[in-house]
Amino acid sequence: MKAVVKRVPKSGIEITDVEDPKVGSRDVLVNIKAAAYCGSDIHQYKWDEQAIKGNWALPTIIGHEFCGDVVEIGEKVKRLKPGDIIAGETHIPCEQCYFCKTGRMHICENLKVFGVHTYEGSFAEYAVIPEIIAYKLPEGTSHEEGVLYEPCGVAMHAVQRTYPEPGDSAVVLGCGPIGIFIQQIMNALGSKVVATDIKPYRIEIAKKIGAARDVINAAEEDVEERVKSILGKRGPDIVFEAAGSINTIKQSLEIVAKCGKVVLFGVCPENPTLDTTSFIVYKEIDLLGVFGRYMFDTWYRVQRLVSDKKIDLTSVITHSFPLEKAEEGFQLIMKGEASKVILTP
Repeated sequence: MKAVVKRVPKSGIEITDVEDPKVGSRDVLVNIKAAAYCGSDIHQYKWDEQAIKGNWALPTIIGHEFCGDVVEIGEKVKRLKPGDIIAGETHIPCEQCYFCKTGRMHICENLKVFGVHTYEGSFAEYAVIPEIIAYKLPEGTSHEEGVLYEPCGVAMHAVQRTYPEPGDSAVVLGCGPIGIFIQQIMNALGSKVVATDIKPYRIEIAKKIGAARDVINAAEEDVEERVKSILGKRGPDIVFEAAGSINTIKQSLEIVAKCGKVVLFGVCPENPTLDTTSFIVYKEIDLLGVFGRYMFDTWYRVQRLVSDKKIDLTSVITHSFPLEKAEEGFQLIMKGEASKVILTP
C-alpha cells in the first residue's frame, strides 16, 4: 500500500510502498478515507527540536488525525464490526497505570501517540489500530467531518477545564483550527468571544466563520487595549492560549481579568520567563494546562454539538489532496497559506 513515511532524522518525507498492516487479536484494520495534518506532523517533517527531544519513532508512517471504515477486526474485538465508520483517538493508553485506572487515560504513564511513537500512522491507505482508540461515529457522518473530531476534542477539553459560567467572556489567542473550534464551542455556550492572530490568512478564515464577535490582527493592533475596548477594562474571564509563542503566553496573563482563567495548550518551542508574582499570585489567576482529549468524554460532547449543528467542523478545511501530493500539503501549511489540510488516501 502507499504511505507517507519518515525514515531519516532530517527534513522531508517519502511517499512509498510499504507492507500491508496485519491485524492482531485486539486490533481493527481501517481503510483510511480522510487524514488531517497537525502541527506535530510539521515537527516530524522538519525533524526539529521537538521531534528530537520527544524521542519520536523512526521509521514511522506520519499522521494521527484520521477517519475511515472498518474492514477487518481481530478475534477479541467486540465493540466494532466491518462497515463501521470510525475516527481515531491519538493516545494509546496502557490501560493498567494509575491514570488509566482513575479516568485520565490521555495522560497515561506509558502513553504512546499513534503515528508518533508507533510505526503505524494515518497517512496511508490502511492502518491497524488498537480497538480502544477507535471511536465509532454516527451513521451518515462524512469522512471529512469525522477526521476533525480528534482536533476538536482538544478544543473541547480546553473549554471543559475552565468550567465556563453564563456570561463569561473569552479571548482566544490564535486562529488555527483548534483556536477556531474553541471560538465555536464558547459561542455555542453563549460567551462573548474575541480572537487574535498575526496571520492575515487565518484572520480572514476566523472572520468568515464568525464564531468570534471580533478578530484582532495582533501584528497591527495593541491587543490589550483593543480587548479592553471590546470587553471592558476588567478584561476577559477566560483566555485560551492557542498559538504556542512566548508573546502570546505572556499576553494571556496580562489581559485576563483578576481571578480569571488562562488555558495553555499551544506548544511553545521555548520556555518563557514569566512574572508569576504579578500575574498569577497578585491577580489570583487559575493557570491550566491541556494535553489531548479526555477519553472519551470530549468525544461524546463534540458529537452532541455537531449533531445539534452548534459547531461546524468542516468549516476549517481549506485544502484537500490525494496521498501522492502530501508534500504540497506540508508546503502550504509551512508557508501559512492553509488552515486545515486533508489527505484522501
